[in-house]
Amino acid sequence: MRCRLFIVLLLSSCAISQTPDPTPVDGRISGTVVNEDGKSVPGATVYVSEEASSLVDANSVVARTNVAGRFDFGRKLKHGVYEIYARKEKDGYPDPTSKFYQPLNFSPQKVQLFGDQPAEKVTVQLKEKAAILAGRVFDADTGQPLKAGVGFINLRTEAGSHSVLADGKFQALIPANTDVYVMVQEVDRDHAHWSLFTTKVTLKPGQKMDIEVPLFKTVTRSDTPE
Repeated sequence: MRCRLFIVLLLSSCAISQTPDPTPVDGRISGTVVNEDGKSVPGATVYVSEEASSLVDANSVVARTNVAGRFDFGRKLKHGVYEIYARKEKDGYPDPTSKFYQPLNFSPQKVQLFGDQPAEKVTVQLKEKAAILAGRVFDADTGQPLKAGVGFINLRTEAGSHSVLADGKFQALIPANTDVYVMVQEVDRDHAHWSLFTTKVTLKPGQKMDIEVPLFKTVTRSDTPE
């Protein structure tokens, strides 16, 4: 008797889990991506995700703007409330959901899809433009370029960090209007230990700065006592 009851409950559970989602999937979001001057932005990447899910969720739907800065997700979205944002690193607009770049007042734009075959046209404005930090990493004694790992920490958020590899030179987008700590993390050349380089920069949106990073060889690893 207990065995039969268990089987009945199991089958009921499977039937419920296999019940199709009754939420219609004919919603549509389209529109235009613009910059801070209101000009349309071609080649931008636009993301939408359901409000209850994470913005970086794997289920986010992605579209790209055409030459006129327009995008269209088509009629394939479930009815509900969506969050939408855009990015275009090539023009200096990084991912605003990243802890490294995220502005303190960041709040994704919301779009509601309800009713009969809902369709919404929206204008998505790119968030604050990042700054650009470029540099040259080299041996202070010989002037030879060095391979290095360069790390960046957003001192405003503390949890936000980013890193790039430098093969003699590097260039990276960094958040604007905030203090960013820069550190050469490691250099592996001739199995040597090198001096540590650190600095702090604060740049304006769109500003580019070039820095020189001279490193001094301190001791070879073979000279390090065991």
